[in-house]
Amino acid sequence: MEDRTQQLNWLFQQIFQACDAVHGALGRSLPAATYKACVVHELESNGLKVQTDVNVPIVYGDARVEDGITIPLIANGLVAVAVYSVENLTQFHDQEMQAILRVSGLPLGITVNFSVPSIRGAMHRIMNPQPRV
Repeated sequence: MEDRTQQLNWLFQQIFQACDAVHGALGRSLPAATYKACVVHELESNGLKVQTDVNVPIVYGDARVEDGITIPLIANGLVAVAVYSVENLTQFHDQEMQAILRVSGLPLGITVNFSVPSIRGAMHRIMNPQPRV
C-alpha cells in the first residue's frame, strides 16, 4: 500500500509541475482544451504515459452503456485529470471527478483550474476510497 501511495504522490507532483509550467508559459483564461493539450505535451515530454478522452462504459442492470463517461486525461493509467478554465472550481467539479473515479476505479483524480493567478491552490486532489486499479 505504501508503494502505491508513494507512486500516487509522485504522479501528483509530476502533474502539478506540468500544470504549473503550462500556466506559467500561457497565463490564465485561455480555453480549457488549450491547457489540456499543453499539459499532455508536458507530461509526455517528462516520460509519463498519457491517454486522452478515454470512454468508460457503464453497466446498468443487464445493459452495457457504451457512452458512459469520458475521462479527459489519464496519467500512467492511475490518475484522472480534468482541466478547467473557469472562475472558480466548485463542489460540482469535485463531485464530477468522484463519479469518474467511482465508475473507472482509478485511485486518484485531480481537478485543475487555469483561470486563476496561481496553480497553487487551484488543484483539487480527490482520492477514490474503493479503487479497483
